[in-house]
Amino acid sequence: MIKLDHGFLIVLFNTAIVINHPYSATAFTVNSPLISPTIIADNANSSQADEYFNQGVSLYKSGNKQGAIEKFNQALKFNPNYGDTYYNRGIARDDLGDKQGAIADYNQALKLNPNFAPAYYNRGVARYKLGDKQGAIADYNQALKLNPNNADAYYNRGLVRKDMGDKQGAIADFQKAANLFKEQDNQKYYQDAIDKLTAIQKQ
Repeated sequence: MIKLDHGFLIVLFNTAIVINHPYSATAFTVNSPLISPTIIADNANSSQADEYFNQGVSLYKSGNKQGAIEKFNQALKFNPNYGDTYYNRGIARDDLGDKQGAIADYNQALKLNPNFAPAYYNRGVARYKLGDKQGAIADYNQALKLNPNNADAYYNRGLVRKDMGDKQGAIADFQKAANLFKEQDNQKYYQDAIDKLTAIQKQ
């Protein structure tokens, strides 16, 4: 069940003003007495970036992932510090099989915001699929440090630990994942975690 966290695909449709945007490259001050020409230019670039960003999200949701990547590329030309765009482009690249490109984008998103748990999680997925199990474990550890209620991260880490022969670690992770899935009323994944737990306990 190793899977990307698409639930964190970032959507921004209000391009006029970005409020509390985690990756906003420019500060927006209401009622500022003076706006320099440089700030005006930055805001104009940010608006263009937001427009391309929104178009990319719409294309991704419609299933046109390559088109979404192209729009995200355009957004980054206007705002190269737009971490949300790197993150979303990483998801699109990952979906299309470009794991290395996805990891590069998650790296950039994390460089801009080191506390963004979904990027660690998704990078862990990509690393695992490339065979980097230690790297995947490290990313799941960090994702769980930032979000200890991420049941998927416990589950995925359990799969990696199982592959690496860490039976007790895998059991602990599958049990924690099952508990969280149950608390979150996710019966399908709860049962899946229980099945994995039962299977490994019988080994």
